[in-house]
Amino acid sequence: MKCGWVSFWFFSMNPSPQLIHPRIACLCLGLVMSAAAADPVAPAPVQTTPKLEILNQQIKANGEDAKAWSNRGYTLALLGRKEEARADLKRALALNDKAPMRNRVGWAYFNLGDYADAVREFEAAAKLSGHQAHYDYYSLVLGYWGTGDTKRALENYQLAVERDPRLGEYKTLHERTLEWTPLEQRAMHETYVLWSKTWRP
Repeated sequence: MKCGWVSFWFFSMNPSPQLIHPRIACLCLGLVMSAAAADPVAPAPVQTTPKLEILNQQIKANGEDAKAWSNRGYTLALLGRKEEARADLKRALALNDKAPMRNRVGWAYFNLGDYADAVREFEAAAKLSGHQAHYDYYSLVLGYWGTGDTKRALENYQLAVERDPRLGEYKTLHERTLEWTPLEQRAMHETYVLWSKTWRP
């Protein structure tokens, strides 16, 4: 709730409450109570979206559409519906285990926080494509960032920059990843910062 956050912020900024003037303390309490009244119940997590409904209809119309299964798995991952997402991703791979599908599934696992699974799928995709797909190296960056393998993340970031120079400048990296999820952006931006300090000529 907001009140908990406000209280935490106020007292973390004032580690010695006994030194706070009584009027200021009353004002703070009033603000906290107002915030609590304005937001008495935390919003429920989103259970569906128009995109999810469309994907549901696509799968209902054609249960063999691997792309629809993987897209729904990714969407469910972003909604926090983890078990359903994992089931859809397994179904997608059962229908199509080619390189693009394995890469697509890897991104969904990454957003689920299943980093080891993401690495497994990214590595499989890169191997199947002979490391020729434009996304192979930066996908591996995400996976290795997630598993804490900084060395491999940096090695693949360098390879990604060689394939797509836009990843080598912060401005163009930001533009390149503008529509990515916050987690995907964080992984790339944090790796870029480290790469720019340790690898960049």
